[in-house]
Amino acid sequence: MGYYGDLINRLIVDERVYDEFVDRFVDRVRNLKMGDPNDPDTDIGPIINEAQLNSHLKHIQQARQEGARQLLGGDPDGLMLPPHVFVDVNNQMSVAREEMFGPIVSIIKVRDEAEALQVANDTEYGLSSAVFTRDEGRGLRFARLMQAGMTHINDQTVNDLPNAPFGGEKNSGIGRFGGNWAIEEFTTDHWITVQHTPRTYPI
Repeated sequence: MGYYGDLINRLIVDERVYDEFVDRFVDRVRNLKMGDPNDPDTDIGPIINEAQLNSHLKHIQQARQEGARQLLGGDPDGLMLPPHVFVDVNNQMSVAREEMFGPIVSIIKVRDEAEALQVANDTEYGLSSAVFTRDEGRGLRFARLMQAGMTHINDQTVNDLPNAPFGGEKNSGIGRFGGNWAIEEFTTDHWITVQHTPRTYPI
C-alpha cells in the first residue's frame, strides 16, 4: 500500500516496497518532458511567476540544509524548474510540511499502515490525497481515516469534476465547490413574501 498526500508534495511509502518504488519513480520522473503547456506532449510547464519560482528555490535549498537527499533536480531555465525528488525525508522537514504546488516531492519511508496514517494526518493542510493498494476495502478503510477533503483510491490526487465536492480540510480551504455544494457555499436562503390583499386576522 502506498499513501500519497497534499497534491503530491509528499509520497508516503511502506518500507517493504520503498527502495523499488524510489528507483522506479525517479526513472519515470527523469523522463518527464518540460516545455510549453500548450504542447500536448508537455508534462511540466513553467512556474506561474518569478516570486513563486523563488519560493520553490528556497524550499529546495532548505530541504538540502535540513538533511534531505536530492536524487533528481537541476537549475531553473527562466520559469522552467526541473522536477526535484528528495529522499531521507522526515515529516518535520519543511519540504514535507509546506504546501508548495510545484515540481518538488519528498518521499517518506514508514514502517506500516499505522505510521503511514499518522504521518499523512500530521500536517496543517488537507486538500487532496490518494491511497494505492491491491485491497480496495483496506484502501477505503484507510481513506476514511485521512484528514483531507478528498481521497482517491488507486487514482491521481488531482481530480476535479463539476458534480463532485472539491475542497480541503484544515488550512487547505473552507467549504466545497462543485454541484449543490458550491451553491450552498456561496448563497444564503432569504425568504421574501408579498401579500397582495389585506390579510384577515383572527383578532
